[in-house]
Amino acid sequence: MSRFRPRVLVLSATFGLCLVSCGGRLAAQDVSHDKPVELPAYTVIDTRELPPPETWYYARIAGFEVLSNASEKSTKRLVGDFQRFYQALSLVWPGVQQKAAVPTALIICGRGQQFDLFVPAGEKPSERAMASRTLRQGEQSAIVIDFETKVLNLSTPEGMAAAGATAAALTEDSVSVGAGGDPGFAIDAYRQLYREYIRFLLSGVQPRGPAWFEEGVAQIFMAMEVTNTTIIVGKVEDPNTISMQQALLNDAGVSGTAPAEDRDFNAALAKRPLLAMEKLFAVTHDSPEATSPLGGTWAKQCYAFVHWCLYGDEGRHQKDFLTFLRRLDNEPLSEALFKDCFKKSYKDMLFTIRSYVEGTNYKVAGVRAGKGQKLPTPPPFELREATEAEVGRIKGDALRLAGNPAAARKAMTTPYIRGERDPQLLAAIGLLERASNDDVRARKLLEAAAQGKAARPRAYLELAQLRFAEAAAKPGAAGDRFSPEQTAAVLTPLFTARTQSPPLPEVYELIAKAWAKSVITPGGDHLAVLDEGVRLFPRNTDLVYATAVQKIRAGLVPEAASLISRGLKVAPNAEVRGKFETLKASLPAAK
Repeated sequence: MSRFRPRVLVLSATFGLCLVSCGGRLAAQDVSHDKPVELPAYTVIDTRELPPPETWYYARIAGFEVLSNASEKSTKRLVGDFQRFYQALSLVWPGVQQKAAVPTALIICGRGQQFDLFVPAGEKPSERAMASRTLRQGEQSAIVIDFETKVLNLSTPEGMAAAGATAAALTEDSVSVGAGGDPGFAIDAYRQLYREYIRFLLSGVQPRGPAWFEEGVAQIFMAMEVTNTTIIVGKVEDPNTISMQQALLNDAGVSGTAPAEDRDFNAALAKRPLLAMEKLFAVTHDSPEATSPLGGTWAKQCYAFVHWCLYGDEGRHQKDFLTFLRRLDNEPLSEALFKDCFKKSYKDMLFTIRSYVEGTNYKVAGVRAGKGQKLPTPPPFELREATEAEVGRIKGDALRLAGNPAAARKAMTTPYIRGERDPQLLAAIGLLERASNDDVRARKLLEAAAQGKAARPRAYLELAQLRFAEAAAKPGAAGDRFSPEQTAAVLTPLFTARTQSPPLPEVYELIAKAWAKSVITPGGDHLAVLDEGVRLFPRNTDLVYATAVQKIRAGLVPEAASLISRGLKVAPNAEVRGKFETLKASLPAAK
């Protein structure tokens, strides 16, 4: 395998413990493991009968749980193509894929207007210019694809009606055009999935890059060409090429205009005025231009600018571009900074982009298989009918991330009411109830999920927080301290969470709080778990501070002093630095 590209992309990219009282020592035990849990009841109040189970397909591929209600054939084709894209990306951009400990949900909405449930609150589905969404909060994430909508109208009410008629006439494998009005904008679910995946990857890079950078890179990889022997990145289409759908209409002798397609920047911007660079750079990740980019000028101008920076003029602008990105990590954006990097004013760059759109001079990048060889093929995957528990959990989690708790609750509790008791589903419902401040229901569900050995560390963390609050309300030892049994009740789920992925800093913070409240002073062997947390999260000043306090309590002054020094180095502000200075002043004098 050979590479025929310049270097084009650089991103600014086991302890165990169980506790029982034993002469001041703590040993291992789950205090609730053998106790039966009475699960809460959910009452159906809007209808006497539950809706029939939904038909969805389920698959596991590298890094993803797939849930789809498109046809089996379409799902296999889309997921197989995505695997091919995923593998090609790893070859041209090694190391870009995140080693996520929790699989990302890939939800393919193929019928029943399911995608509309994931549209932001207050936005009418008919007015949106999106066919995909990335949802992310903490360790949970989801990519949602609208595979049902074939045409979106992006302009007039009359055009919306025409586009709606067009969409109704389309099938998964056909092309049709509505009569009258705006013909709409054709949706390519494959390209939207590519774009969303790149944005998903870049959104996890810290510090996060600007919205224009993420969009420009995503647009470039949307157009990546992959064959059995080559992968080409950066190639742009001939702007004079006739739309594929229009060509089909012409060949059929049908009069009319086909829906507009998502073209490369040199075609999309050919007859459009460009945005001022100030406006281009001012768009944020949650702006409408970034969340609903279809048919918009902003996304394609980001594409043109980043493409020029990486590939234009045989790649001569890459060094200036990387300097610009690195400086943005530490300096506020300004025209002066831009000019210092590119030797062009904003106005000069607009002229450059316009010239680049009209006559693109660039050098592509990519990978080519050796003579007589082919590029690796993705592994096979099994597509099967999803269980009701899987549908409820995956949809419910994604709907919660999308800010639709009512729909999330319905998705999760419907299979529960039917009798599903999968520990993963119980954990998901428990977390939803906890977020809704129904701690009574949450406690029962999380206890049951823990007994069922659910693989979800946040469920154990939330259970431990509930047990901590219960112990704090009624301490079992003198001086408002936790008894050994209470300490054990809190620490047990936390130590289970430590054995699962991903590690959560809050787990170690709560372990430190539990030890601080315990009637028993932990020894150095017990505090080793906090050392583990500091190694995993060295810049978490709350954890570093709490660990230092416990080291002082245990008489481990030199270790505490070392932690305080670490905290002073990584303190984000004067207030945090002051806390560490005060703690340092309280250290016993060295003998």
